[in-house]
Amino acid sequence: MKRIISALLVALLMFSFVSCMGNSAKTFTSNGMSITLTNAFKENTYEGYTVCYESKDVAVFVLKEAFSLQEGLDEMSLDDYAELVYAANASKSPSKISKEDGLTFIEYDFHNEEENQTYSYYTVMFKGTDAFWLVQFTSKKEDYDAKRQSFVDWAKTVEFDS
Repeated sequence: MKRIISALLVALLMFSFVSCMGNSAKTFTSNGMSITLTNAFKENTYEGYTVCYESKDVAVFVLKEAFSLQEGLDEMSLDDYAELVYAANASKSPSKISKEDGLTFIEYDFHNEEENQTYSYYTVMFKGTDAFWLVQFTSKKEDYDAKRQSFVDWAKTVEFDS
Protein backbone atom coordinates (compact mmCIF):
# COMPACT_ATOMS: atom_id res chain seq x y z
CA MET A 1 0.00 0.00 0.00
CA LYS A 2 2.87 2.37 0.84
CA ARG A 3 4.38 1.73 -2.61
CA ILE A 4 1.11 2.61 -4.34
CA ILE A 5 0.78 5.83 -2.33
CA SER A 6 4.44 6.65 -3.02
CA ALA A 7 3.98 6.00 -6.72
CA LEU A 8 0.87 8.21 -6.81
CA LEU A 9 2.70 10.95 -4.93
CA VAL A 10 5.62 10.83 -7.39
CA ALA A 11 3.18 10.93 -10.33
CA LEU A 12 1.40 13.91 -8.80
CA LEU A 13 4.68 15.75 -8.24
CA MET A 14 5.79 15.04 -11.82
CA PHE A 15 2.45 16.29 -13.17
CA SER A 16 2.79 19.48 -11.10
CA PHE A 17 6.34 19.99 -12.36
CA VAL A 18 5.33 19.52 -16.01
CA SER A 19 2.34 21.86 -15.55
CA CYS A 20 4.60 24.58 -14.18
CA MET A 21 7.01 24.07 -17.07
CA GLY A 22 4.13 24.72 -19.48
CA ASN A 23 4.01 28.34 -18.35
CA SER A 24 7.69 29.21 -18.22
CA ALA A 25 8.80 32.49 -19.76
CA LYS A 26 9.85 32.50 -23.39
CA THR A 27 11.21 35.50 -25.30
CA PHE A 28 10.20 35.88 -28.93
CA THR A 29 12.10 38.16 -31.32
CA SER A 30 10.96 39.35 -34.74
CA ASN A 31 11.61 42.35 -36.98
CA GLY A 32 13.56 44.27 -34.33
CA MET A 33 11.13 43.71 -31.44
CA SER A 34 11.24 41.22 -28.59
CA ILE A 35 8.49 40.25 -26.17
CA THR A 36 8.46 37.78 -23.31
CA LEU A 37 5.35 35.62 -23.13
CA THR A 38 5.15 31.98 -22.03
CA ASN A 39 6.17 28.84 -23.86
CA ALA A 40 2.46 28.14 -24.38
CA PHE A 41 2.68 30.62 -27.28
CA LYS A 42 3.66 29.83 -30.86
CA GLU A 43 4.66 32.32 -33.52
CA ASN A 44 2.21 32.60 -36.41
CA THR A 45 1.46 34.82 -39.38
CA TYR A 46 -1.69 36.77 -40.22
CA GLU A 47 -2.11 38.97 -43.24
CA GLY A 48 -1.68 42.63 -42.37
CA TYR A 49 0.42 42.04 -39.24
CA THR A 50 4.18 41.99 -38.78
CA VAL A 51 4.04 38.96 -36.48
CA CYS A 52 1.51 37.15 -34.30
CA TYR A 53 1.76 34.90 -31.27
CA GLU A 54 -0.98 32.49 -30.21
CA SER A 55 -1.78 30.26 -27.28
CA LYS A 56 -4.96 28.26 -26.82
CA ASP A 57 -6.82 31.26 -25.34
CA VAL A 58 -4.82 34.41 -26.14
CA ALA A 59 -3.54 36.04 -29.33
CA VAL A 60 -0.97 38.82 -29.68
CA PHE A 61 -1.03 40.76 -32.95
CA VAL A 62 1.97 43.00 -33.68
CA LEU A 63 2.12 45.72 -36.32
CA LYS A 64 5.30 47.65 -37.15
CA GLU A 65 4.71 50.95 -38.93
CA ALA A 66 8.12 52.09 -40.14
CA PHE A 67 8.93 55.79 -40.15
CA SER A 68 9.95 55.39 -43.80
CA LEU A 69 6.27 54.91 -44.74
CA GLN A 70 5.68 58.66 -44.61
CA GLU A 71 7.93 61.68 -44.40
CA GLY A 72 7.85 63.30 -40.95
CA LEU A 73 6.47 60.22 -39.22
CA ASP A 74 9.60 60.01 -37.08
CA GLU A 75 8.84 63.50 -35.74
CA MET A 76 5.37 62.45 -34.54
CA SER A 77 5.04 61.85 -30.81
CA LEU A 78 3.72 58.67 -29.25
CA ASP A 79 0.68 60.66 -28.11
CA ASP A 80 0.02 61.77 -31.71
CA TYR A 81 0.31 58.17 -32.91
CA ALA A 82 -2.04 57.01 -30.13
CA GLU A 83 -4.61 59.57 -31.33
CA LEU A 84 -4.39 58.12 -34.86
CA VAL A 85 -4.87 54.57 -33.53
CA TYR A 86 -7.80 55.75 -31.43
CA ALA A 87 -9.44 57.41 -34.43
CA ALA A 88 -8.87 54.33 -36.61
CA ASN A 89 -10.66 52.19 -34.03
CA ALA A 90 -13.50 54.64 -33.31
CA SER A 91 -16.12 52.24 -34.69
CA LYS A 92 -15.20 49.79 -31.90
CA SER A 93 -15.92 52.41 -29.20
CA PRO A 94 -12.48 52.20 -27.57
CA SER A 95 -11.79 53.42 -24.07
CA LYS A 96 -10.04 56.75 -23.87
CA ILE A 97 -6.30 56.69 -24.43
CA SER A 98 -4.77 55.75 -21.09
CA LYS A 99 -1.31 55.73 -19.57
CA GLU A 100 -0.51 53.30 -16.82
CA ASP A 101 2.64 51.44 -15.74
CA GLY A 102 4.61 53.33 -18.40
CA LEU A 103 2.30 52.05 -21.17
CA THR A 104 0.09 53.99 -23.58
CA PHE A 105 -3.00 51.93 -24.45
CA ILE A 106 -6.65 51.68 -25.39
CA GLU A 107 -9.12 48.89 -24.71
CA TYR A 108 -12.10 47.82 -26.79
CA ASP A 109 -14.35 44.91 -27.71
CA PHE A 110 -14.83 43.45 -31.17
CA HIS A 111 -17.60 41.04 -32.16
CA ASN A 112 -16.50 38.49 -34.76
CA GLU A 113 -19.65 37.75 -36.77
CA GLU A 114 -18.25 34.57 -38.36
CA GLU A 115 -17.52 33.00 -34.97
CA ASN A 116 -20.37 34.80 -33.16
CA GLN A 117 -17.82 35.59 -30.46
CA THR A 118 -16.83 38.87 -28.79
CA TYR A 119 -13.14 39.51 -28.11
CA SER A 120 -11.65 42.15 -25.82
CA TYR A 121 -8.45 43.92 -26.82
CA TYR A 122 -5.68 45.55 -24.80
CA THR A 123 -3.86 47.60 -27.45
CA VAL A 124 -0.51 49.15 -26.56
CA MET A 125 1.37 51.69 -28.67
CA PHE A 126 5.14 52.13 -28.67
CA LYS A 127 7.63 54.37 -30.44
CA GLY A 128 10.89 52.69 -31.37
CA THR A 129 13.92 54.20 -33.08
CA ASP A 130 12.68 53.37 -36.59
CA ALA A 131 8.95 52.70 -36.24
CA PHE A 132 5.77 52.92 -34.27
CA TRP A 133 4.55 49.60 -32.95
CA LEU A 134 1.03 48.45 -32.18
CA VAL A 135 0.84 45.39 -29.91
CA GLN A 136 -2.66 44.00 -29.42
CA PHE A 137 -3.40 41.40 -26.77
CA THR A 138 -6.78 39.71 -27.12
CA SER A 139 -8.92 37.05 -25.51
CA LYS A 140 -12.57 36.14 -25.39
CA LYS A 141 -14.48 38.88 -23.60
CA GLU A 142 -15.52 36.56 -20.77
CA ASP A 143 -11.83 35.75 -20.07
CA TYR A 144 -10.49 39.30 -20.39
CA ASP A 145 -10.61 40.44 -16.76
CA ALA A 146 -8.67 37.36 -15.64
CA LYS A 147 -6.04 37.86 -18.36
CA ARG A 148 -5.65 41.63 -18.34
CA GLN A 149 -2.81 41.73 -15.77
CA SER A 150 -0.85 39.22 -17.85
CA PHE A 151 -1.37 41.48 -20.88
CA VAL A 152 0.07 44.42 -18.91
CA ASP A 153 2.99 42.33 -17.64
CA TRP A 154 3.79 41.03 -21.14
CA ALA A 155 3.50 44.51 -22.66
CA LYS A 156 6.08 45.77 -20.16
CA THR A 157 8.60 43.25 -21.54
CA VAL A 158 8.50 44.68 -25.10
CA GLU A 159 11.90 45.89 -26.26
CA PHE A 160 13.25 47.15 -29.57
CA ASP A 161 16.62 46.94 -31.28
CA SER A 162 18.40 50.25 -31.05
